[in-house]
Amino acid sequence: MNIQMRVIGIILTALVITQVSCNTYRTRTGFNLPEAVRMGDIQRDSCMTIPLYQGNGHWGCAYGAFGLHIHPEEGDAFGKTEYIHLGHHVRAKFNADYLLPLAKIFWETLPETTDQYEQYQSFYDGIITTRFTTGKNMVKTTTWFDPVNKDLAGIIIELKGTASDVILQPFGKTGVHYNQVVEQISQIRKVDDSWRVDISCGEVVSSLYLKSNANVRREGGCLRLQLHEGKNEILISVGSPIEKSNRESLNGTIEWWNEKWMNMGCLLIPDSTAQRMWVRSMAMFLSSFTGDGAGLSPPCGLSGNGWPFYFPQDGSFVHAVLLATGNIDIAKSWIERLAADPDGLRAYTKRLFGVDGIFSPWVFPSGTIEGYHDPVPPNQFYYEIHNAGYLARMAYETALLVDDEAWTERYVVPLIEGTAEFYKNISRKEEDGLWHLFVTPSMGQDERGGENQKDYLCALYSAKYCFQRAVELKLDRDGSYREILENMAFPVLLSPQGLYYSCNCEGDANFGDQKHPVQLNPLTFLPVDTLLSDPSRIAYEKRYEITANAKEPLFHGWTLGTFLLAGSRCGNPEEWIKDWENLRISDNVDAEWIQIYESSSNYDMPFYISTNGLIAQSLLNNLISDWYGKLEIAKCNPWQGDIHLKNIYSKLGIVIDGVINGSSARLYLKAWKDAEFECNGEIIRLKKGEVLEKIIAAPHSDMPNGADPA
Repeated sequence: MNIQMRVIGIILTALVITQVSCNTYRTRTGFNLPEAVRMGDIQRDSCMTIPLYQGNGHWGCAYGAFGLHIHPEEGDAFGKTEYIHLGHHVRAKFNADYLLPLAKIFWETLPETTDQYEQYQSFYDGIITTRFTTGKNMVKTTTWFDPVNKDLAGIIIELKGTASDVILQPFGKTGVHYNQVVEQISQIRKVDDSWRVDISCGEVVSSLYLKSNANVRREGGCLRLQLHEGKNEILISVGSPIEKSNRESLNGTIEWWNEKWMNMGCLLIPDSTAQRMWVRSMAMFLSSFTGDGAGLSPPCGLSGNGWPFYFPQDGSFVHAVLLATGNIDIAKSWIERLAADPDGLRAYTKRLFGVDGIFSPWVFPSGTIEGYHDPVPPNQFYYEIHNAGYLARMAYETALLVDDEAWTERYVVPLIEGTAEFYKNISRKEEDGLWHLFVTPSMGQDERGGENQKDYLCALYSAKYCFQRAVELKLDRDGSYREILENMAFPVLLSPQGLYYSCNCEGDANFGDQKHPVQLNPLTFLPVDTLLSDPSRIAYEKRYEITANAKEPLFHGWTLGTFLLAGSRCGNPEEWIKDWENLRISDNVDAEWIQIYESSSNYDMPFYISTNGLIAQSLLNNLISDWYGKLEIAKCNPWQGDIHLKNIYSKLGIVIDGVINGSSARLYLKAWKDAEFECNGEIIRLKKGEVLEKIIAAPHSDMPNGADPA
């Protein structure tokens, strides 16, 4: 790390800023976007155990080393390979909703050895190709999930010589969460030139249609595909007969992905590993979420791993990246779904806590909220009262980017109003003059912090955020939110070390044993401050002391992603690099940087999109940040060389393009609405559509360590 990088925080405060008016929008030079995206591609020349993930926001899966799903008898030690569709879910134990796997498609037998092998995942084109030879036999598979006809997926198997049959096997008895096994019943029949597989469980019935020019026949409860030399084309659809050809679907898939990458926000980072993580994270988000309201994916996407339901908290980690990259349609559709039934959310809150307002369920239903978790949720974690803050933040920040008063009034105001009301109704002013927060039952975000504790720090931050937004939106009709904001119970949590305890009951009893560093929330999840506060700064400095096993290093859940994002907003490149390197050292990501595990070495729970969301935010916020309500450039830039930015959206009302090198930059700021904001101490005002060129240069200095004269 050179001197300039070590003192970047000092240098940024002394940047010389020049302002040049631009009549037209300029694109930066030297940014080949297809090449930047292809830097994330996965290329292998030997069989690997790590499956590769694909999807289109409706359904998806991971495919194994030989291009199809892993044989059921081989197990899933490195993650499941099975078709998951958002429409295939059942309401079962605890009146909760569970996504269920539909089917597996796999080789009946695999070659014991291969003479040649290669596997290539193209993120720019949205396809995976796998090629292997055994003796005189050559097999090449190509797979994709159609992003235009989103219930359609395609497979092409090109064969020279002979190969094993392919089996499509619907799921029967299926184990899901909370020690339950559900029975899925399938019926197979021929329909015109396709095969239809109806898979039913409880009240849900999903129909798989398979169309192929291979020789297909029903065998027991499966479909057997006997391949021929040449091109074997397979299309599989959920819910409707197949009308497209393989060629139309494949070409449309490639065209969609090419166009999506060209039109959304993107980075080009002069660090190959960081660039891979950016591209692969964005590809996972676009493979897991869509803007048509189909549903919301679990924390491990549509891979079948982890949990079979959507967590608003984990979703919020990704939501911020969708907004920043201009995928506003997807972010908007989330809010429309989450806010579709505010009365149902209020009834759910009243039943669980006995108070009025809106508490965000720990996991949202795939179906209706009516009868959801009746009479009680599965366990104490469903009472984590901090969740409402993330629901409010997603709604509020989407409203800023959508910039439509009618839409905000319909979808956002009810959520902000309801969440603020919930926190008000569980707050009480006590003899110390402070407003304390308590309700039974309850849990905090640090799952090791105990049940029914007083003044959970995470909940105080969420309440503060909701009260602030309610005041801003003129929903504080009697002034009660302002009153609470002036005297919230943060002082009683302040430790002798200068950071906050996680709640008001245990003191330092679980300090060093926390699963999650909730003290970092104002740096990562909820922008409640306008400046870096001392408790947040100290918590960041002591992050490895706060969190269980972090010094080993070993990290639980999204903890390491939180460290990285907090570092971006503190502006400490050296500490950021330490955390970045710990991704591999702690075995939080595989050696190819393809899968992030839910926790260190948790190989059976890969593709943990939640941490991908935090990492993608961190990569971006190292360079561009509006976290504190102003535009900060290269606050935590750990890289040397030119960094290119394209179409990065800010809540301040601008889209940002340009190049950053060290602490200097040439940026183009285009206002998508009338905007007024601070950038490095200067107030900038732009009219909608106006473009401003910003040249930021680090001043020359002969002082030791780059310091400027007083």
